[in-house]
Amino acid sequence: MMSGIGARSSRLALSAVVALVATAGAWVAFDRHQAADAVAREAMPAGRSDRADATAVPAVANDPRRGRAGGIDVQELMRRYTLETELDKRGALLATLQANPDDEVKRFALQLAASRDPVARREGLELLKAFPLSDTDVRGFLVSEIDREQDPAMLTTLVDMLSPTMIASEDAAPLVARLTDLRAHPDPQVRAASVLQTSQWDRGDGLENVLHEAMRDPDERVRLAAIGGITAERVRSDRLKEILLAIASDPRTGGEERNRALFALEGFALNRAEYEIYRQAAQLGTPGDGHGH
Repeated sequence: MMSGIGARSSRLALSAVVALVATAGAWVAFDRHQAADAVAREAMPAGRSDRADATAVPAVANDPRRGRAGGIDVQELMRRYTLETELDKRGALLATLQANPDDEVKRFALQLAASRDPVARREGLELLKAFPLSDTDVRGFLVSEIDREQDPAMLTTLVDMLSPTMIASEDAAPLVARLTDLRAHPDPQVRAASVLQTSQWDRGDGLENVLHEAMRDPDERVRLAAIGGITAERVRSDRLKEILLAIASDPRTGGEERNRALFALEGFALNRAEYEIYRQAAQLGTPGDGHGH
């Protein structure tokens, strides 16, 4: 049996070996890390430093503004965004802000969207898409912008942003009212956008009448929006079926509109006479062939 002194000596020797191995491992890891850094510096393009890029996402530890995964500092992101001049880098910063929506980002988006600068306004509206219409501030801003906007292209953009969400009917009423007015707008693209959004917001008995009226619009874009509403919302009536058959069988109808009308008709019950009209219409042309122009 080993004496007490011998046992203690063995334990001390073993501890020394373990410490030596650990120290050696640490130096090896350090050397590898240093080598990796050297390779990264050599691969870096000339003239570029290893400082943080303007589009890099800043992570701040123990910062009260964190409140999200990764410790994103949104104030620093917004600062960099306002100073950045390259469009691709601005886009990257904007995407990061969109992925981290909070009250600070919302206020920043509303400020940009209210700007007189067209680029800032467009980017602000893009940033606002990160927030649902159930947000009172966002919903109120869009309604007020729609009320004062005169440019048809921008008005169409604003209408397209009215993506349906679950809100109280009282809150949805102002949106539905604006869409009702815009369905009579002189610009067909505005009318088309308004018809499409109405079909998603208005689930009442009056939707069939809205879609039937839009199907009689002289502009194809409005009719296509109406057909999309009929298909998506599964709205059915004899007069909708009749006008769909008329559009599909008209030789002057374009290929895209005919194809969509035929697709919508697949959701209707057709008698023999109606089915024959459908069958002959399907033989008039293929989607996108421009037949009838």
